[in-house]
Amino acid sequence: MLSKPPNKNFRSDLEFFTTKLKNREPFTLSKYADGEWAVMMNHAINNKEFWFNPLNQNDQRRRLALVDSFKFKHDNYYVGISCPCCQGMATFDQMYNYCDQDDDHITWANIWVNSNYQYYLDKIMPLYCERNDIILFCNRKANIDNLPFKPYAYFPIDNNAWEKNWNYIEEAKLLIDSLDHDGYLFLFCCGPFGNILCHQLTKHNPDNTYLDIGSTLNPLLQSEEFQRHYYMGDNIYSRQVCTWGK
Repeated sequence: MLSKPPNKNFRSDLEFFTTKLKNREPFTLSKYADGEWAVMMNHAINNKEFWFNPLNQNDQRRRLALVDSFKFKHDNYYVGISCPCCQGMATFDQMYNYCDQDDDHITWANIWVNSNYQYYLDKIMPLYCERNDIILFCNRKANIDNLPFKPYAYFPIDNNAWEKNWNYIEEAKLLIDSLDHDGYLFLFCCGPFGNILCHQLTKHNPDNTYLDIGSTLNPLLQSEEFQRHYYMGDNIYSRQVCTWGK
């Protein structure tokens, strides 16, 4: 199980997910940081990689789909929320209460990054390299040839993917139905659209693994609109051991 308050531990939770990956146990991890939270709270946002306009009816439908993914419950479904050390206690409390997940299914949105990122590179990336069944969703500008693993299938996404690539939800379901066995590993690098995919595909078939891995492959893919501090060498972010608030 995930570590629990009052002894919830940033590294222990990552080790929990690493063990699941090693054992090829199906699970989903959908993480929600400040951008996703702003959308759920109906605040306009444009961070160059995705954007949301509260006055746009189509954006509102996408926002509701994001909220549904945040509140979805399943034995294999885990939700990551912003921590008080990075986004403040008020935001942490609001997200913790709003998602309505129990302590066995809630973790850090930053679980892959900050001081956990080197562990991710050392322990989790090699697990990707052992597999020939990875289905990758990432920016079409990305250089996937730089990856140390070869995806079984690749869905190229655009900026603001949840507007421009919504059809991938049904296309991914069709792909899942065509596979000769369960247990494939889906990696999502596509902002809030990754959360929605995590939810929709888990509902469709919970016997695969669906991971929202955010920007963790950016140094290899080289497609980011802006760089993240946690992978830019020794700095306050790469050393940050995130804390819990409950």
